[in-house]
Amino acid sequence: MLDTDQLRSFLAIVDTGSFTKAAERVNKTQSAVSMHVRRLEELLDRTLFVKQGRGAKLTEDGERLVEHARRMVQVEAGALAALSRKGLRGEVRLGIPDDYAEAFLADILTRFAPRHPFVEVSAVCDGSQDIGRLVATGEIDVALVTDHEGLRGFELLREDRLVFIAGRRFSRADGAPLPLASGSMSCLWRRMTDSALRDAALPAHHLFNSRNYSAIASVARAGLAAMVMPQSMVGPEYRILGPADGVPELPESRMGLIYKAGRVTPETEALAQAIRETVAAVERRKAA
Repeated sequence: MLDTDQLRSFLAIVDTGSFTKAAERVNKTQSAVSMHVRRLEELLDRTLFVKQGRGAKLTEDGERLVEHARRMVQVEAGALAALSRKGLRGEVRLGIPDDYAEAFLADILTRFAPRHPFVEVSAVCDGSQDIGRLVATGEIDVALVTDHEGLRGFELLREDRLVFIAGRRFSRADGAPLPLASGSMSCLWRRMTDSALRDAALPAHHLFNSRNYSAIASVARAGLAAMVMPQSMVGPEYRILGPADGVPELPESRMGLIYKAGRVTPETEALAQAIRETVAAVERRKAA
């Protein structure tokens, strides 16, 4: 029988990348976490991790165990919540820009909802700066945002280079201005893009602007304009534009968590943990 306590230690290593950080996550000693992994490996007769520098990397068998382990831990948490009074209850207010929501929200809730079926999640989808202000005033409990000046308590989850992308049918005549589908003037990625274009002296014009990610993406997919996204979020329906297309290199974007001031509720921390796990899973797929 697989032990869910051992599986929690295993998943903590998967999500943090190290035995030391995993021990902090599950509130156990590093030796206890190591023992949990050894017992899992003995039971399965498979090696789950190999050392990589100061961290740990999943083996192929370890990768196969991850989703099974998540489902088992989620089922256990859901049963406890449904059949006892120990489960979390209440509401968590989440802030998330709609481009991040498109990429991550379904996976976040897939991890969170089975573990905590009696917690209601409400979401505000807006720009990172607007969300940051709502967190600062206590109107949002936790948010996944792009780092920017003025944020306090930012917890970095991922750094990712921004890239120009466009639909497969996109083309631009030599010397013609680069058509762009962009967010509003307050959009952080738009500001980074405009700065890079000015530095490169590349003519460009904003063909289409919207605060709505789906609207911007539909224009780019149709091949009418280029848009900007973190490289790891680019889907197969797009192609990444590069030097051959005459576009400049863009800076990195930093994505992470922020919390409202004061005591963090267990419900809020549980949702934050689901966000961390989701982003970590994307990082593993990117590295594979």
